[in-house]
Amino acid sequence: MKGLLLKYNKVHNESLSEIAPILRKQFEISWHHIESDLLSYEKVEKQLDNLLPLDFLVIGDVFWPTGQNVCKWAITRKVASFFLQHGQWIYINNKKKLEHYPGATLFFGDNTKEMCSTWTYANYSKLEVVGNPRYVNSPNKEGSYVYFSPPVIEEILHNKPSNKIREPFLKCLQDISGIDKETPIVLQPHYREAQTDRLRELFPNAQFADPSLSTLKLVKGATKVITSRNSTVVLDAIAYEKKVVFTELPYSDACFFKKGYFGDFGHESETKNQFFKHVTQNDKINKTSYAEKAKKYIYLGSAAQRVVNLISRGIM
Repeated sequence: MKGLLLKYNKVHNESLSEIAPILRKQFEISWHHIESDLLSYEKVEKQLDNLLPLDFLVIGDVFWPTGQNVCKWAITRKVASFFLQHGQWIYINNKKKLEHYPGATLFFGDNTKEMCSTWTYANYSKLEVVGNPRYVNSPNKEGSYVYFSPPVIEEILHNKPSNKIREPFLKCLQDISGIDKETPIVLQPHYREAQTDRLRELFPNAQFADPSLSTLKLVKGATKVITSRNSTVVLDAIAYEKKVVFTELPYSDACFFKKGYFGDFGHESETKNQFFKHVTQNDKINKTSYAEKAKKYIYLGSAAQRVVNLISRGIM
């Protein structure tokens, strides 16, 4: 059997890198990168037809036009398609009902699968929970810094700034400015952040990490993590047993996930002073039934092997 791994973004590609060596033990595997989210069906067809014959493909997005056209192509060519969730599903209006569906959708945790199971989507795609293949079972370490992944102020879309400032997220960052004076901070902007200079103004004492670097290495080396409830970095922190301090204060909270959604995995703050206290205090992680508690958000353990097992069984 022959399979195709379609590159998409940093998180998805890291997952593919963990899946590929296991897949190669059973299948012939090739890689391909489709550059744009907005390719026509004719352009997708031309690229993928050159890679035939194929038995299956793994894709990182099915909601943008390119992803939809890949799904259409896979259905037309009778190629099994596996859509691997790459981030938290915080925008759902474009997900509930599609024109073309992947054969199987592979989720991080139970909550997202349960949400999707109530949609029209669930009638056309097999839903499975696998976790995130990026989380390799390597030793954790305690660092000397707090890792900070701020919410995006202005997103870069299709290689240019969107010209849309996300005011609630800017406000929440303004509200917590000064935290970099209280404790060592390693701040990594999102790879699609257009306002990195604004972040440097807000947090001048932070050490800035290149957005292209592995988030996981920085999370693993931290004492704890600061991020938004909307961020996939919350799941990174859970996977590596780091307490999260959420950036949202009550008057600047525009998250899809409501306060308390992540339970004991993170600290919620009512005031700036309480936020500062949560960041600087020493935390102990309660490891009792840890993996079981995490299942709502992320299945721990060998997600890469789970993905390969599903492909091998031919679940469709």
